[in-house]
Amino acid sequence: MIMQEPIERELKILVSQDIYEKIIHSYDFTKPWKQTNTYFDTPDHSIKNQKGAVRIRTIGDRHIFTLKIRKDAITHIELEKDIDQSNMQSITDPEILNWFKEYQINKEQLSPITTFSTVRQTYDFEHGQLCADKTIYSNHIDYELEYEYFDQHDGISFFNQILEPFHITYIKNCPSKIARAF
Repeated sequence: MIMQEPIERELKILVSQDIYEKIIHSYDFTKPWKQTNTYFDTPDHSIKNQKGAVRIRTIGDRHIFTLKIRKDAITHIELEKDIDQSNMQSITDPEILNWFKEYQINKEQLSPITTFSTVRQTYDFEHGQLCADKTIYSNHIDYELEYEYFDQHDGISFFNQILEPFHITYIKNCPSKIARAF
């Protein structure tokens, strides 16, 4: 049996606060929750150079380790696992250590490069999920809509159907949150 890569497809668009407010009042989104993201890299930027990201996301008492490596503009390999604490150096999980080895990441050299918080709400569709994010950085706040999908379908057309009543069209207009943090 061949194991499939854990693939994530996401379309993101920055919107104004006004559009964000209209959209979150147009769907029955989940109750918002806060998540704090701390991103890590090595001094020689080995993760950035692979067009990847390593983060620990904290939601309440839960800590989630994530390693993302970009395959193309909308597709990532996403490896994710719950961990006991938000300290990168305390990770001893063999599966995560194997991911570091596979992507040639020296865990001992990882240090935090940025931290920010996002207030997220989600709404589920048949083939994916709409996320409405308000992200608070050290020097600004932005508003993002993300359509994340796992089933094969025309995600861009579907996302545009969601956006059409608000007179906007999906155009890749935003770098990643980690890039926006800088």
